[in-house]
Amino acid sequence: MEDTNRDIFEPSPSKPGLGLGEVLKLSWPASLTMLNTTLLRFVDGIMVSRVGPAAFGAQFIGGMFAFIPESFAMGALTVVNTYVSQNYGAGRLKQTGMYAWAGMATAAAFCCLALPLIFLADRIFALFGHAPDVTALETMYFQYMLASIVVTLPRAVLEQFFFGTHRPRVVLFGSVVANVLNVALNYILIFGKLGLPAMGLKGSAIGSLISWVVQFLILLAIFLSAGTRKTYYTHLWRAVRLRHCTELLKVGWPAGVQLCNDIASWSLFSAALVGKFGTVHLAATTVAMRYMGLSFMPAIGIGIAATVLVGKCIGEGRKDLARRRTHAALLAGMVYMGLCGLAFYFFRRPMVEFFVSVAPSGELGPEQARVMADEIVRIGGQIMICAAIFQLFDAIGIVYIGALRGTGDTLWPMILTVALSWGMVVGGGALVVHTLPQLASLGPWIPASLYVVALGAVVGWRFETGRWEKIDLFKRKISG
Repeated sequence: MEDTNRDIFEPSPSKPGLGLGEVLKLSWPASLTMLNTTLLRFVDGIMVSRVGPAAFGAQFIGGMFAFIPESFAMGALTVVNTYVSQNYGAGRLKQTGMYAWAGMATAAAFCCLALPLIFLADRIFALFGHAPDVTALETMYFQYMLASIVVTLPRAVLEQFFFGTHRPRVVLFGSVVANVLNVALNYILIFGKLGLPAMGLKGSAIGSLISWVVQFLILLAIFLSAGTRKTYYTHLWRAVRLRHCTELLKVGWPAGVQLCNDIASWSLFSAALVGKFGTVHLAATTVAMRYMGLSFMPAIGIGIAATVLVGKCIGEGRKDLARRRTHAALLAGMVYMGLCGLAFYFFRRPMVEFFVSVAPSGELGPEQARVMADEIVRIGGQIMICAAIFQLFDAIGIVYIGALRGTGDTLWPMILTVALSWGMVVGGGALVVHTLPQLASLGPWIPASLYVVALGAVVGWRFETGRWEKIDLFKRKISG
């Protein structure tokens, strides 16, 4: 049923031209949300790094492996944005709330499937042969992060709803409040302030979990508020339709496989290929990837804007505008990540040094600690050069994949990502480790960098061929 008050809630019709202003209007709150989340991880990583290299590396590996099962659900649920934005563009506002509730029901089902992995954590991390203290920390952090999906998955659905209805500032607000709380809690719990015992990495995990609960409750309160209920019918939680859930899964499962595969391949890359060379190499890669997050996470915000605008344009029946909005998002993404690439190259040493703090302990004397810190800086600087080289291609891949997701084209990017990641990141990395071991952890980073370049080039080609123009998620009659 069409909403008769659409003109009250709809923005003015899209204007001709590239539409960079419209992209920036939507992308800056989304990008700041992603940047805010990344800065939280960045600050959290700095605090954990003061505990020691073992906790620092364990946080990264444990967190990445916990995100593998979560990432499938996260990726699949991103298409809530696709369905919400297309219905929003077509003026079917009631459907936007119904698809949000379908996403919440789907998230609950994913939680039931993933949570049993908590009991297998010790067996999983025993496979990598890391030092016993590192393995214990990885296991503990993995368990906490996996338990958090009971709030992070429904939170993700609400975020996609607000993005799809052109209300990204709501998501930004919830993120800022939760992350400020997270930093405060982590500081108190990690280092033992206000009379509490120092909990180290465990304190970081508990602080993060509490802040995510608060963030979810903020978004849920706004989702169920009187204004949102009146406009988007979000009070109709009993109107969950199995048909809507199956539609989300039908289009979303390739996006879920794509994100899950990406996290799995990079986790294996870090734990098995980089981790093979020891704690110092793992710490150097962790530092570099923290900075990469500051680059690609805001770009993902631009990709989200591309999804929203492409979906809205398709809902309006304006596929020509969808292409122009994608090109505007591409320009914004390449400018931002290009600047990040320059920073990675020219300031790589001080950037890595900022993270490195190896304190003397019972096992390390002052001289050994200094040598370890210098080695982390040297290796981390080399990896930062690799990251600088592929930044522009990463921007291309992120924006085009976001645009394709707005059209409902999720299967082809999934197939491409799976083939390239296992062929180049894992397979190519293993080959270099075996044939050129003298390159140490830098070796696997070379094919991994080529993977980012190849992915960006091919998904760009996919979008520009226009195959997505034949997709119609709602099976509407097309004139002509």
